[in-house]
Amino acid sequence: MITRLASLVALGWFCGQAVADAADGGGTIEQVGGDRRVRTPAYEAVVAEDGCLTSFRVGGDEFILCGASGVRGAYLYQNGVLRLPNIETVGADAITASSEKASERFDFTPTGVTWTATNHTAEKMLYVLVFDMAVNVMNSKGTWEQAPVTTGCGDTNWFRGAKRLCIRNGTRVWGPFAQKYQVWEASLAPNETRKVVFEPGAATAEELAQAAAIAAYVPEPPTDPVGPMWDMTELSKAPATYPADGFDVADGARPVFYDGVPYKGRPTRVFAWIGLPKMEPGQKVPGMVLVHGGGGTAFASWVKVWTDRGYAAISMDTCGCVPKGTYANWDRHQWGGPAGWGGWGQINWARTDQWTYHAVAAAALGHSLLRSLPEVDPDRIGLTGISWGGYLTCIIAGVDHRYKFAVPVYGCGFTNEHNFAGSVKGLGEEGAARWMRWWDPSVYLKDVSYPTLWVTGTNDFAYTFPALQRSYRLPQAPQALCVRVRMPHGHGPAGEGPMEIAAFADSFLKGGAPLACVTGQGRDGSQAWVTFESSRPIVKAELTYTKASGPWKDRLWETLPAELDAAGKRVTGTLPEGTTVYYINLFDDRDLAVSSEHEELPVAKAEPVK
Repeated sequence: MITRLASLVALGWFCGQAVADAADGGGTIEQVGGDRRVRTPAYEAVVAEDGCLTSFRVGGDEFILCGASGVRGAYLYQNGVLRLPNIETVGADAITASSEKASERFDFTPTGVTWTATNHTAEKMLYVLVFDMAVNVMNSKGTWEQAPVTTGCGDTNWFRGAKRLCIRNGTRVWGPFAQKYQVWEASLAPNETRKVVFEPGAATAEELAQAAAIAAYVPEPPTDPVGPMWDMTELSKAPATYPADGFDVADGARPVFYDGVPYKGRPTRVFAWIGLPKMEPGQKVPGMVLVHGGGGTAFASWVKVWTDRGYAAISMDTCGCVPKGTYANWDRHQWGGPAGWGGWGQINWARTDQWTYHAVAAAALGHSLLRSLPEVDPDRIGLTGISWGGYLTCIIAGVDHRYKFAVPVYGCGFTNEHNFAGSVKGLGEEGAARWMRWWDPSVYLKDVSYPTLWVTGTNDFAYTFPALQRSYRLPQAPQALCVRVRMPHGHGPAGEGPMEIAAFADSFLKGGAPLACVTGQGRDGSQAWVTFESSRPIVKAELTYTKASGPWKDRLWETLPAELDAAGKRVTGTLPEGTTVYYINLFDDRDLAVSSEHEELPVAKAEPVK
């Protein structure tokens, strides 16, 4: 199909249907059937009668794919390919197309094309470009990758042989689509107008050499490790550090790069913020390692949360980025490793080139760097991570035994059972089994040797109660839960702010009062109960329950006061009729919550979610 398409396009140009170059060195537009065709010395393009860009050739080589798997080259997408049938040629160098949902304009110049589109709907819209499979190397901000690849992007350069196509103002690239194709994507918010620029050219000698090396790189096959997945002997050594040019001290934290593990045969570096609290000369302080989640990066503000509490802290990026750009679209740097999250498109890569491998290694090396600082007490360091960072925290806790405690926020294991189950299943039987065997926290949680606090909300969209429960039941070390009703999901105050995390840290690293401990729980018919121990007064107890079934994130949770017997260290609560799931929360005099495990009840006809 690809060869036939290229032949048909070439036949169109060289059988008299091509147009002559304009006198100014640009191109003119000729209508051939329903298509509009443009040819300049730098490129050739075809805009079809439905507004899709179905061909873009540089030096005779096709860059985009049309026809295979139902794709239309470069096109607008919203619940399917958008057709823009109202198409017109405007003057000698522009084409417009429109429908009720969107409008677009192609402006053709001697050196490139500017595509401008407006989303006229109240829903998000995408502009996607599917690359020909011969376009096999991508460069973005100094980072070279074999295509297909998944990463955030702004400006990208794509290479086919000696030809190069620069595309500006994208959102992300992802693949493989249909198991083999590369997709470039730009998102348009409701009523947004966006410009995308295509700049064709010839690759420089340096680019040709780099592209050839990347294209020729043959990774190791994805084989299981012999021994541990990570070499903690090496990762426990403090890495070399380098200046982070272009970054200033922020929120009292200093920017730094440090050595990561190799990626596709080349060295990598990791960006991080490191902060120290105010301290007396010669004093050693406890430390925290902070692992960000999806859409995030290294956050100086998160470091400040902990330095204000008297801790040293490090927050590192785990996706080869630096904190420049916008949320979920941070700039990549030239020494970066693989992009996150989940590494779904990387499952057939070499094991040591995949995202989870690099992210866990980056955290372990960041921990080694923090504990090497003379101001830090290496025997008093804790770990916390948010969302995907909570997922990573679960793995890190099972392989890096130098910490005193861990706090995964939202994240857990058993990925094939919660909101990301579809991503696992989409890898196919062999790929899914490999991902679960290598990268699921359930493999590592049984080896956690220190206390863990699990913090989440009743309606978390990603990590559901059953997967969470199976996760916290795996470690043999003490476990604690803090489940708040409808706790929001995110960085900032939502995931960084719960004071239970600070109290848990203080109890292990600064001699603070510990959280309450649930010592037992059960149910006698409709009477649920828990027993507890606490060094601080328990002042309130609540029965939290739902009568709903269906998706966990959509269930309505309610609370009722539970009967507190402070002297007997026991709480009881009566389950309302129709309860499908419940748990009990205890609150001490600091308003810090500790939760029992949840229990699902067999109900013949549960109330559906409305």
